[in-house]
Amino acid sequence: MKGVIRLGLLLLLLAAFVIGGCGGREEPTPTRTPIPTYTSTPEGQQPVAVAQQPAAQNPAAQNPAAQNPAAQQPAAQLPAPTNTPVPPTATFTPEPPTATPTPIPPTDTPIPTETPTATPTDTPTITPSPTPTPTPTPDYAFSLELAEQFPTQLPGVDEVRVYVYVYNGEAYALGGYTISVSKDGVPLSVLARSTDGLPGETRPGPSPYTRFANLGAAFFEKPEGLWEVQLLDGGGFPMGEAVQFVLGPDDNLSELYLRYHEK
Repeated sequence: MKGVIRLGLLLLLLAAFVIGGCGGREEPTPTRTPIPTYTSTPEGQQPVAVAQQPAAQNPAAQNPAAQNPAAQQPAAQLPAPTNTPVPPTATFTPEPPTATPTPIPPTDTPIPTETPTATPTDTPTITPSPTPTPTPTPDYAFSLELAEQFPTQLPGVDEVRVYVYVYNGEAYALGGYTISVSKDGVPLSVLARSTDGLPGETRPGPSPYTRFANLGAAFFEKPEGLWEVQLLDGGGFPMGEAVQFVLGPDDNLSELYLRYHEK
């Protein structure tokens, strides 16, 4: 502790010496009152206040001109400020207005209509048509071999001729037979009878229309109509199949020919 006190006294003396050397100036430097410093004192001793002398003032500090010779020179003229263009500020572009959706008017919902229930219709019962019973074909004694029509031999004359050839394989022509002839369902009179032996011919001399025949009949009627011819025996009983011919007005094919062969 004593060493500390001694050091403090030594600092005071040194400070007084420095202050005294600077006393030749016209204006004394004001002395600042030292601020007492608290020093810890051992137990049983009284604290000693040590005054701290201010540091000697630096003459250069009192004369700023002596410290900075450049400060004594007049200030240099500053250059005129340059007009530096300010970069353009970003322009705010407003966004286009958002389209406001137009509300769609509500659509009237059709009220469902009640579908009428279909009334079941009774299916009519189809009555089957009676199947026609085929008429049995009579078992004739002669079979029909040929039925033809040829041009008339008397053009311009209202006449219908019918030729028939009745024969078998052994005796050739057979005699004693006749025919039934009807026009439009009306029977016509026939007096001719077939002859036996060698047959005759429908036309004199050979021709495309010449045929063998042993019975012939001529009817002076207008050809137009339905003609039916059938072979009969001497008693008028059918011996062969009936044949129908349809003739038109002024029909030239008015020569009818039939050939029957005995079974």
